[in-house]
Amino acid sequence: MTSLNQDKDLVATNINHLAGYFFDISSKKSSIGIFPHARADADALGAALSLANALQDLGAEVEVIAEEKAVPSLQFLPGIQNMVLYSGDIAEKQFDLAIAVDLNTPDRLEKREKLFLNASQHAIIDHHVRDQANGDNELIYTGSSSTCELVFRLISALEDLSAKKIFNDDIAVLLISGMTTDTGRFSYNNTTPRAFRQVAWLIEEFNVDLALLTHELFERTTVTQLQIRGDVLASIKLAADGRILYASVSREMMNKRKATDDHLDYLSSDMREADGVDVSILLRESPDRTEIHGSVRSNSCLNAAEFAQIFGGGGHVRASGFTIEGMGLAEAEAEVVAQAEKMLEQCL
Repeated sequence: MTSLNQDKDLVATNINHLAGYFFDISSKKSSIGIFPHARADADALGAALSLANALQDLGAEVEVIAEEKAVPSLQFLPGIQNMVLYSGDIAEKQFDLAIAVDLNTPDRLEKREKLFLNASQHAIIDHHVRDQANGDNELIYTGSSSTCELVFRLISALEDLSAKKIFNDDIAVLLISGMTTDTGRFSYNNTTPRAFRQVAWLIEEFNVDLALLTHELFERTTVTQLQIRGDVLASIKLAADGRILYASVSREMMNKRKATDDHLDYLSSDMREADGVDVSILLRESPDRTEIHGSVRSNSCLNAAEFAQIFGGGGHVRASGFTIEGMGLAEAEAEVVAQAEKMLEQCL
């Protein structure tokens, strides 16, 4: 047996174990909180909401606890209106089980971290790189294209255990949204054959308006979004003989256009497509100017996840994010670009 097959067998075993655990606790009508990461994207929300739908069908009382309201491009997702936005009113609530999805360390939950840790039991479902072994009830598999791909497999296992149909139209839309966005419409290197098969089956079996889904996720835009993207693209800079393309977005730039952070979605990926660019970096000030949020995209030997870890972040080999505290935008830009140049030199 090859190591790859051993890896797949271990993941399948973990999925069956976690499905059995979820089935048992749901059958007891337990209270379950599902926690996507802060600034949740389509994969995080798709995984959280589809899993909530499945566990509710099995008898659990489930709430999806979000840090903030979903961005406009994700407002079409089924069940999004049922998400609970974190507030002080629920800070002391204790769930029987708390499940983190699309993240593998509780600190990415920001204000919700304490609420997550207050739960009697915990579980994690994720596909990002982490420098520690999986614990009990932790399904972390970097060979998956997305967390939604893993949740699909969990729901399949739950159907087998319960002998009932759990997949439905809403779950299909949610899972396809997560897999489509995290693979860049199935164009990124993380795309798996399994993801293609899952999406094909969901489209065959359920009512999915693929044209509407694609429009909402990738094509829907506003004049404000076009304007702020134009401002940022006009300000891009080059380093390392053109191998690094980067831009910094100040709060003044955002305020001038009355833009919000979601207006910059996918911009760092678009920057990466310029000829000759190995790495693209986009930095932006947080609304309160206390943090710098960064996203890095790589076409080369530079491991974006390892790069993001330098600044306390993480993610994928080709796409990752991080947050810097205690620096202004100019200082953060100089530090980030210097580290990128250093890493590029080392991986030639």
